[in-house]
Amino acid sequence: MKRLVFAIILGSIAFSAYPQNEIYMKVSADQIIEGSKRCYQIKRGYARRDKTPWEPFCGEFTNFYYEPGYEYTMHVEKYDPQADTIRVIKAIARDNSAAYMKQLELRKKGTEKTSEDSAE
Repeated sequence: MKRLVFAIILGSIAFSAYPQNEIYMKVSADQIIEGSKRCYQIKRGYARRDKTPWEPFCGEFTNFYYEPGYEYTMHVEKYDPQADTIRVIKAIARDNSAAYMKQLELRKKGTEKTSEDSAE
């Protein structure tokens, strides 16, 4: 019984510590021109069948590198439509993007080095 009470208390503390304003967002593969600015197309959520229209975002992202031609799903700390900066917690590139392939290559090199070190 004490374990159950402890687990409930621990779970509620962990849940309350988790920021509630974090969301998932998509960035389109194509950029658009709004006035004289080049803008991203974004939408909230990450479901593939989501029919929500794309919104223009003319600000900047922090902790994210955009490669044109690839759609991204990202975990965002918070999103305010009036803000000119979106803080990205984690970005997930499409499998065939150059950035993702570079990450895989680096991971592979890292595992090869550790396996070579352990063989010696």
